[in-house]
Parts: sequence; structure tokens; C-alpha cells
Amino acid sequence: MGTIKAVFDYTFREHVRHKVWLSAALFGLIMIAGALVTSALAQDERARMLLDLGLAANEAIALVSIVFLTVHLILQEIESRAVFLILTHPVRRADYLLGRFFGTLAAVGLVMAVTGLAHWGLLKAAGLLEGGSYLLAWACSFGKVAIMGALSLLLSLALTSEAAAMAFATFLWVLGHFTAEIRFLADKSASPAMRAFLMVAARAAPDFAHLNYRDAWHAGFPSASWIGAAALYCVAYSAACLALAVQAFDQKEF
Repeated sequence: MGTIKAVFDYTFREHVRHKVWLSAALFGLIMIAGALVTSALAQDERARMLLDLGLAANEAIALVSIVFLTVHLILQEIESRAVFLILTHPVRRADYLLGRFFGTLAAVGLVMAVTGLAHWGLLKAAGLLEGGSYLLAWACSFGKVAIMGALSLLLSLALTSEAAAMAFATFLWVLGHFTAEIRFLADKSASPAMRAFLMVAARAAPDFAHLNYRDAWHAGFPSASWIGAAALYCVAYSAACLALAVQAFDQKEF
């Protein structure tokens, strides 16, 4: 744990000092301000638009940040052979990988916290924060980002190409919002091969329906069982991706 913490601290400080982190935070705040302006154009649905657009902007910025930083960081160190220097010290490969992942996730989470706090402040000041729990909506978005970070890490080590890993990660993120529709198409497909392909795609992609609290905001606070199931799915999917990433990293020759 001490090694993981050391790598975590180094990674977190590295990201916070990087211009990508500052750019993401600034762009997120600009997007939140844009949501305020856009919502003013629809007075009847202003609360709904400001809530949805703000949360979507926060999530989108975090998604781009976690995918880019996770993929770029590991592959850059492998290509520059900086990882050789790190692993010559008494650092286990699993500790290095986990420290890098959690440090990156913490840095992106800090961006989400900054933009989320600004968004919450706008909603509160405008008197539009009614029903639901903003903290839970934010946590669901962070859960999606954590899943995508673990998945991006796995893809970067499996594909060893930044462009391919980012493209596949983006594709799976989009696919993760339509898993119910994909399963429906699989049930209706007359071709066994197509049905099998669609079912594999639906199971491999993250199912973000488990974290889709934002659409049910006005239905009230969800049950404890729903929250528990969402948290369990997020942890289980992320842990599975991290376990596979560690295995792939262990098999690389350094």
C-alpha cells in the first residue's frame, strides 16, 4: 500500500500541475456558464435544462480528461522507456499501475468537484435545486468516469496504440448508454450470429443504465437498494478491468 500511495501522490501532483488539468477545469466552468445562458432561453424548462446541461458538461469534460490522461500517461512512459527506470526500484508492476490509475482518477475527480460545486452554486442561487440529490447525481457521473478510466487503461495496454485505445474507449462509452436497446435488437434478430455478436457487445460494454440517476431526478430520491446496486456495479466493473490491465501489464517485457 505504501508503494501505491507514493505513486498515487506523484501522479496526482503531476496531473494537477499539468496544463491539461487546468484547461479541463477552465473549460468545464465555461460549459457550466453556457448551460446557464442556454437554460435562460427556455423559461418553462429552465430548471431541467440547467441541471441536465450542467451535469452533462461536467461528465463530458471528465470523460475526455480521464480517457486522454489514462491512455497517454501509460503508453508515453512505455514508449519513452521511463517505465524502465521506475520499475528498477522496488515497485511492483501492479502497485505502479494502480497508483497511476487512482492518481489520475483523483485529479479528474477534483476537476469534477470544482465544476460540480460551481454548477450546484448556480442552481442554488437561481432557486432551481428542487427534488433529488445533486451529490448522488454527481457521484453517478463520477462512477461512469471511474469505469471509463479503468476500461481505457485496459484498452491502452491491450492495443498499445493511443489513437485506437481512445477510439475504442469512446465507442464503448457511447455503446454503454444503449445496452438495453442492443439487447432488444439481439432478442429480435433472426440471425444467430448477429444475435451472439450483439449479446457479446452488450455484455462487454459498460451498462450505464445502472448509473442513470440524472434522468430520474424528479422521481425523488432512489431506494438504498438502487444505490447499493449502482455502487456494486461500478466497483465490480472497474475492478475487473483493472485486474485484466494488471495481468496484461505483467506480461509485457521490460
